[in-house]
Amino acid sequence: MATDHYIPQSLLRRFADHDKGGNLNVLDKISGRVFHPRVEDFGIEDFHTFSSDLRQELESGELPTLESLIGEKFESPAAPLLASVIASSTLEGLAPAERQVIIEFIALQYVRVPGRMFDLRSALARGFGDQEPARTLRVFGTPTKPDQLRDVGLLGIPIDAVGLANVLRRAHLALALAPGDLAVVGDNPVIVHSYLELSENVYPAFLVSALGSDAFLPISPRHILYLHTASDAITGTCGRTLPGPLHLSADAMNYLNGLQGKAAVRYVVMPRQDQEAQLKVDISTQTVDNFDFKRAFG
Repeated sequence: MATDHYIPQSLLRRFADHDKGGNLNVLDKISGRVFHPRVEDFGIEDFHTFSSDLRQELESGELPTLESLIGEKFESPAAPLLASVIASSTLEGLAPAERQVIIEFIALQYVRVPGRMFDLRSALARGFGDQEPARTLRVFGTPTKPDQLRDVGLLGIPIDAVGLANVLRRAHLALALAPGDLAVVGDNPVIVHSYLELSENVYPAFLVSALGSDAFLPISPRHILYLHTASDAITGTCGRTLPGPLHLSADAMNYLNGLQGKAAVRYVVMPRQDQEAQLKVDISTQTVDNFDFKRAFG
């Protein structure tokens, strides 16, 4: 059995609590209990393993190892760039190809997590009149059973990440700095805020790419990658990169952390009756005008 990481270890290590021996502080969303796993243990067993029927159909040399593919294509190219961004607290000097590597890394974190996979499988189930999957980290079941949907979903991770990154090329890219190292990361680490009013029953498969949307990915307790897709953006064009960082207020940081909490409650587990409602109340009390991040690109 292999422990596969749906959030990269390189990202998780920056949020480790060194007072706890370098372990993570993890909140159990059902019980409210906080526990402290090692970074290398924080994953799901065989999460990236294809189902038994696909493994039987293909020779071992023909079947990609998804964990290795993701590491080689997305994580390894991004790691030194992110380390440099964190060390210098600036995006200045990024070449266009390096900018795209960072955007591909953001896109990967958006499409690979259990929450997004739950959305995908849930939408497929609704479309075919089937029962929706259980809210569980194993949203695609286990690799011991034949499961075509599991295999399609897993194979789609790198494909969707590249496709989404090519659309997000048009978005503006900035670095936001959190005051007091307050940024937290959840199990759906890319959080999206839309300036559009969306109906509750809309299925936002790639809301992160919508015109007039903000997307945030914490890469350390202080550093947050920020993408803004302007309302007049055109697919195929390249957005601007803001070289200097944005300095967030404590209120703005609390707002973003609140969105992380809302995403964590919404996905994977069925929220307790009060959890999501309270988070919506907490976030709604923040004045939206105070968090109009897109003004940085005005």
